[in-house]
Amino acid sequence: MDSIEGLATILKAEAGRWEELIFQWACDLARKAAEYLLQRTDQDLMKSREAGLRVEGFRERWVTTQFGDIRVRRRLYRDSQGGSRFLLDEAMGLRKRSQASPRVEELATFLSTRLPFGKCEQLLRALLPDGLSHTTIHRLVGRTVDPHIQEEEREVAELLEDGVLPESQNRSVPYLMIEADGTYVALQREEKRSTEVKIGIAYEGWQAEGKGRYRLREKTCYAGIMDGERFWDGMTLALSKKYDLSKVGQVVVGSDGADWAKQGAAVFGGLHQLDRFHLLRAIYEGAGSDMAGELYRACTVGDLAGVDTILRQAEEKAAAEEAARLRQLRGYLWSNADGLRDYRLVTGYHDGLRGLGTIESNVDKLVANRMKKRGMAWTRIGADRMARLLALQERGQLHFWVNHRGRHQPRHKPSSPLARPASAKETAVWLEAALPAISGAHSGRSWAQTLKDMTRQAGKSLKHGKQDSAD
Repeated sequence: MDSIEGLATILKAEAGRWEELIFQWACDLARKAAEYLLQRTDQDLMKSREAGLRVEGFRERWVTTQFGDIRVRRRLYRDSQGGSRFLLDEAMGLRKRSQASPRVEELATFLSTRLPFGKCEQLLRALLPDGLSHTTIHRLVGRTVDPHIQEEEREVAELLEDGVLPESQNRSVPYLMIEADGTYVALQREEKRSTEVKIGIAYEGWQAEGKGRYRLREKTCYAGIMDGERFWDGMTLALSKKYDLSKVGQVVVGSDGADWAKQGAAVFGGLHQLDRFHLLRAIYEGAGSDMAGELYRACTVGDLAGVDTILRQAEEKAAAEEAARLRQLRGYLWSNADGLRDYRLVTGYHDGLRGLGTIESNVDKLVANRMKKRGMAWTRIGADRMARLLALQERGQLHFWVNHRGRHQPRHKPSSPLARPASAKETAVWLEAALPAISGAHSGRSWAQTLKDMTRQAGKSLKHGKQDSAD
């Protein structure tokens, strides 16, 4: 199937397999083009290499690409200090000890934020000519997330110990809402049977999307397995990259009443708000529906004396078991006395401000759906990696950390074809960027012209085929 004519001949005999056969033909053409391009690029890199690099010989490796496995034969270099380098690997973004191309790495890592590793393997084997094993996908997650964790530890230390602020968008807003909560995931091969994943979201307010429906505006997510102090250090770093925190007006921190979650109010110098979901749930479980409305109204306006009176009077008349629940509720409300009054009454009512309590759905969508609803169990390191990866994906930073990570990288948010559907024009630009030799510094070379002819001929063949079918 070396030509479009040969493909047409085969299609006449097996027309029912037209999609499969055309896809195989296109992948075969792409593999040949890639191997040719990489071979010629390796030759050009040898000619333009820096002084002090000498060729040791050739080494081969197989790379899994979107169009199948290709064999890459490239030159091994030694520098003046005796270190080894593969200039072709560096130029094409091929990592050491990784069988996947950068694009396949990004696809596999993205899928792992949605599906268990075994399901990712099955899906990739169905989508690509040659897939990846679930163990390989698992390793790719570690190679993506571990550098991010190391970078974050360095940045946190610089921020807290030396006062070094990260590069920031320097946004300023009158209100910033922050909510924090945790969810427990099952562990395996660990002393403990479960561990808590801490999750935080920050947002600037709400945007109406229809009748009774709202979307959080400028949401920022952070997650990981760590103690409360380290969590707020990381959350502070994440928000410092987006906001000039000295120019943020009122910060409101919502929680379920957990001590570590309430710490955020002190960290950001803001108000603590016990979110209304947990407040109502505690009232109904402790006092029942008869007193729920009266108790809730007293809590909302900050009438602590009224709350205490209602609960004490009810306790005096209650049986032992009910009285115990009322005492427990009273203790919960008093321990969160600073967060009972609605923050809008503290700051004054403002148009567009709503009650807090969206963290529950975010915990579910961000972490629970991937990490705990399919009977899964994790090692502690694996669970922390996945939580960090999910947060990176939610913040739109997955593409950056899959591709060319490092401190020297510019801190911008690159676009990724995974982030949103691409238009036809964008797709063409992306495909051209994937073959830089066609339009780059080497575009005038004979081999680059040959590659242009190959792709142009394939495009003409497909175009004519489309016209024929339309006629």
